[in-house]
Amino acid sequence: MKKILVVVTTAMLAVGCGGEMTPAKSVEACWKLLSKGDVQKAVGLMDAKEDERALYVELFGEQCGKLQAAGGVKEFEITGTSEGAEDATVDAVVRLRDGQEIEASYQLIRREGKWLITE
Repeated sequence: MKKILVVVTTAMLAVGCGGEMTPAKSVEACWKLLSKGDVQKAVGLMDAKEDERALYVELFGEQCGKLQAAGGVKEFEITGTSEGAEDATVDAVVRLRDGQEIEASYQLIRREGKWLITE
């Protein structure tokens, strides 16, 4: 009985933690990483060439400081998506803990099976 419970629990955790990263999940993950101050991982979700990464790290670092000063992300809401086979658009509203709301539209592209933010 214990073996069955362990197998079922493990399978449920794998399904809950795994799964395909959708365009919306990629955008949300980027915001969560920035809210935590993890600029390097956030830049990893961008469709940036190797020589552009340093610029993104610098820009995200500045935004991360502002985001943390606002108390971080309180709520993330997807307001619209449009997904093709290789590109997508995600519209979102990000509510910060200090009451600010940020509305934005993101363009994504699929590279090697991963959804990366281009704009």
